Amino acid sequence: MRTRSAGAAAAALALVAAAGATTPEWTLLPDVPLPAGAASAQLQGISVLSPQDIWTAGAWWTGVTVHPTVQHWTGSAWAAADLPDLPPDTYLGGVDALGGSNVWAVGSTVSDTSQSPPSVVHYDGSSWRRVATPAPAAGVHNDLDGLDMRTADDGWAVGEAATVGGAEITTEPLILRWRGDRWRVSPVPSSAPRSGGLVAVAAPSADDVWAVGTESRPGDPYASRGLVLHFDGRKWSSAGPPTPIGTALSAVAVAGPGDVWAVGQICGDDCQAAAWHLTVCGWQRVPVNGGTNLLTVVARSPSNVWVLGYQELGGDKKADHVEHWDGSEFTAEDTGLAPTSGPPIDHRNELGSATPIWAADDDPASGQLWAVGWSNPPSITPRVIHRG
Repeated sequence: MRTRSAGAAAAALALVAAAGATTPEWTLLPDVPLPAGAASAQLQGISVLSPQDIWTAGAWWTGVTVHPTVQHWTGSAWAAADLPDLPPDTYLGGVDALGGSNVWAVGSTVSDTSQSPPSVVHYDGSSWRRVATPAPAAGVHNDLDGLDMRTADDGWAVGEAATVGGAEITTEPLILRWRGDRWRVSPVPSSAPRSGGLVAVAAPSADDVWAVGTESRPGDPYASRGLVLHFDGRKWSSAGPPTPIGTALSAVAVAGPGDVWAVGQICGDDCQAAAWHLTVCGWQRVPVNGGTNLLTVVARSPSNVWVLGYQELGGDKKADHVEHWDGSEFTAEDTGLAPTSGPPIDHRNELGSATPIWAADDDPASGQLWAVGWSNPPSITPRVIHRG
């Protein structure tokens, strides 16, 4: 995920205006190559440097074994990254490219043991290497899901730390910060819920960083609420809107100073997509046009915001769901791509929540948008779609 400048956003808007009123088409990029023997695969993160330089991260698996993957789009073909040796059952989710010689990816190790650190890898333009992270305490394993590298010397990764006690697992938010030489744990505010986790982070400046996730209630999986934290350059604090019981937040983006979006879903008897918008008037829930869950948001400017996710169709089938904010309301956009059916639940419950659109990013210079997701059947396979 990359911070957008006002100038780049304005340039993208100008290009779109100059192109006329015709709606750009959504298309599928060529299939992402998978290793021989891969039964299924999925992508969970994407970072766009240009239409000829796109990075994605995720996992592929055979039977019960999970393997990490990073894929690079060069404008005409995909190339799989030569990753360093990582622990068995490691997958990657968050990815952020600052340039062709500075790419990061984060993830987790799906472990039945009581202790495992998060996974962080870095590409310097010639090779990938594993980067050390703070060791978890005894009885804890750490997961990282969200990543935003603001500069080469300042970046954030968020996730959760899980403590295993007998048959019960409890989680709490985890925040790591890169300061140019190593990753350090950033203290979660005492006012924040101690149970739950973070899944996304946006860092437009050193004193304006946002992270979102879900506050969970031990013993009651249906009593979750949205979790929003803000870093002002000195410390983190709770900064979210009051959300209904059953809320889970999946993504956050900053459209401009004081203009923040948080998206996800609210579940009761059924689930529905939901979006909240922070302006000078405070947090407001903004109506959306259907959808079951919003998993990613791309904010180009206060009047140019995309939210993407999926719509349940019934019968375990899902379709991608896309909406655009023009500064006053959301309008749904049909990608024209065929609906897909839902994936089976993975044996470890780590890779069974794949959705048609999981993550998205854009190229401000051209106004083009890319998103990663999956298609199924006969197996879960990654897909990358493009608008523009």
